[in-house]
Amino acid sequence: MGRSGLPGTVVGISNDMSIVEGYTTGLIGRVASLEAVFYREHWQLGRPFEAVIASGLSDYFNRYETGVDAFFRVVHHKECGSLSGQPREMVMGSLAVDRSGRNREGEVALRWFFLHPSLHGRGLGKLLMHRAVAFARETGVRDIEVETFEGLDAACGIYESFGFELEGRWEGRQWGRPLPERRYRLIL
Repeated sequence: MGRSGLPGTVVGISNDMSIVEGYTTGLIGRVASLEAVFYREHWQLGRPFEAVIASGLSDYFNRYETGVDAFFRVVHHKECGSLSGQPREMVMGSLAVDRSGRNREGEVALRWFFLHPSLHGRGLGKLLMHRAVAFARETGVRDIEVETFEGLDAACGIYESFGFELEGRWEGRQWGRPLPERRYRLIL
């Protein structure tokens, strides 16, 4: 069986949902919008948060290397969503494996782990995490780091279920207001 992280690899979840690897036009804007709307509503984060997310995604895709980095997106397929009559993809979630921006050999960061609230509780977060950890193992990664906010209990639970250990806590200030943050690490 081939490497699961091949660009464009599609894993069907249901008739109208799949996980697809790689970039597609509009992806940066869609992921930034998904996160900005959710975090404004639930965490009262605004323009500074959205700007950090959008610029981080832009930087990531400017240095993105196929086979080194991976971006997984959860896609909902809608019928006749385009002028061509072809089904339209609606990005509903994401998770990135980011090695190209790391300082140490064999280390990656997981970034932009997000699912639209309508998809919560369906096991998709675990499926995304499985894809990301499998990609990391298959490409020789030894160390996975992820940073998150305190209070995102479902995400922290997924990290811990995959063997990530809490490494540190601090008060982050890059989001427009102070937020308690956590760093988790998984040694493979």
